[in-house]
Amino acid sequence: MSGSLQTLRQQAWQAFEEKGLPTTRDEDWKYTDLSRIQTLLGEQWWQPAGTGAVAIDMVELPGLDAWRMVFNNGCFDPARSELPPGVTVTTLASLMQDEPAKVIDLLAYQPDAPLSSGLTAANSALAADGACICIPANTRLDKPLYLLHLNSGGTAHLRTGIELGPHAELEVIEHFHGQHSEAGLTNSVTAIRLAAGARCTHYRLQLEAAKQCHSGRVEVSQKADSSYQLHAVELGGMLSRCDVISRLDERGASCELGGLFVATGRQHIDHHTRIEHNAPYCSSRESYRSVLDGRSHGVFNGKIVVAKGAIKTDSAQNNANLLLSPDAAVDTKPELEIYHDDVKCAHGVTVGQLDKNQLFYLKSRGIAEEEAKQLLTVAFADEQLARMNNHSIRRFIERAAFAKLPSITDLEGMLV
Repeated sequence: MSGSLQTLRQQAWQAFEEKGLPTTRDEDWKYTDLSRIQTLLGEQWWQPAGTGAVAIDMVELPGLDAWRMVFNNGCFDPARSELPPGVTVTTLASLMQDEPAKVIDLLAYQPDAPLSSGLTAANSALAADGACICIPANTRLDKPLYLLHLNSGGTAHLRTGIELGPHAELEVIEHFHGQHSEAGLTNSVTAIRLAAGARCTHYRLQLEAAKQCHSGRVEVSQKADSSYQLHAVELGGMLSRCDVISRLDERGASCELGGLFVATGRQHIDHHTRIEHNAPYCSSRESYRSVLDGRSHGVFNGKIVVAKGAIKTDSAQNNANLLLSPDAAVDTKPELEIYHDDVKCAHGVTVGQLDKNQLFYLKSRGIAEEEAKQLLTVAFADEQLARMNNHSIRRFIERAAFAKLPSITDLEGMLV
């Protein structure tokens, strides 16, 4: 490890020691109590689990044809990976050993960055592996790149960097999957850099095990006429938090953020998003939906910031929440910060139970009440999933999501 990289890691560790875990006294964390992490994993919750030698069953997405990088408890597993030719795809661990100067920018901790926390600092200080992907100009992979992160317990710090050259295209799938009954934490940061005209479609699937926690952060920087599309799905884990920050830094950039949460029992799922319109003629769309049952708790905070000079900004945000239980709860807060005129911005939020008028209509057509409730629940969530162009991922998520809801008994007959 070079002196510069070692210094960076030491500085990040010092920041982590000063900050520690965020608490509910912090405005951005007021609805999310991270003390569960210490309860599950102990005072040294941040300590990485180890070498990744524990055998973990592979997860198969039926019908998915993709290049694959597998990480086992935070460590790259080359035997179960298949890397694409013609592009630069390597691991953080190998770069830190062979070319440490190349990862300094990727691992740098910025304490003043939006939504920065002690978890981010811990990641900068302790991340031992992750994917490093560079797609050259005018290049498009012939099939998606599938990043599978398997966790059998303990803590894993992951740092992933994705860089697309001018007019390059990539479909990337980050899949976080927990197995076994051991308590664990995945602490992941993904940085995506899009050059002019680049296009990135990003699927982020969180299916951690019941006693595991998940902390995620996605940072996207976009140049002129670039396009970023996110499909974030949160199904697993005892506690999950993900921050998404997209910066539209040059004229004509666009982003689309979509998310679906399905939570039961006492699950807690929190997503914070921030879209920064820093240049003129940029557009953004944001749509998040949650289905909450049992005593689960959902949190959504979406902020759109329009900087001075960002004329002709076109931005819209919507958050819809379906509560299937009287004990389920959601805290939602859409926000707009606008520092320039001649822009078009809108936001909306809904929280409620199944629509009684829609139930009455279906029952009047001879559909039993329980089946009518199932149809409406599936339709509500599947409206978000219908935005996915990858059919294999959509079907996998539909089955995983609705299998969590005991009221859904005939899923195959409802899906179109």
